[in-house]
Amino acid sequence: MSRFKSSQVHQTLGLHVGVLPSTSNYTNIREFEGLAMPIIVHEGTRELNELLRSGAKDRVVIVDGSHFGRTAVVGRQEVVSAVAGGCKALVVLGLVTHLAAIEMARIPVLAFAATPRVPSAETGLAKPGLIDIDGGHVSAMHYIVGDADGVVAVEKERYQQRFSIK
Repeated sequence: MSRFKSSQVHQTLGLHVGVLPSTSNYTNIREFEGLAMPIIVHEGTRELNELLRSGAKDRVVIVDGSHFGRTAVVGRQEVVSAVAGGCKALVVLGLVTHLAAIEMARIPVLAFAATPRVPSAETGLAKPGLIDIDGGHVSAMHYIVGDADGVVAVEKERYQQRFSIK
């Protein structure tokens, strides 16, 4: 039985691998990998959209919106911004909305769950930063691998010692 790459990375690098929380994949695209771009969203989505359009090229963007409670931090516009910015995947540690648009996205979009509520786009504070996960933190120095077995994060240099970067 063949294993997915995330399982191979976890088995090979053991304790050096951070495991991102379990999320649902809202697209038909299942496998992705790339350098991490963790973003912490503090209010609305205006700055998040700017970061996705201007700084996400070839990155796996991890959006921490877990403190938003039952309000979605990512919806149709954020997915459009991520695709326009050249993002490889969007992993949302929080909720999403506008599922019909997200399901048609050309990039993988993963999140905890869906809700109809979304924050105002006119305001917003979002900054790149460290995101706390099981086994450590995720920073821009991490490489992300995601597939049907889950999503893992490894420091880029450690990953390159055993695997090739796409």
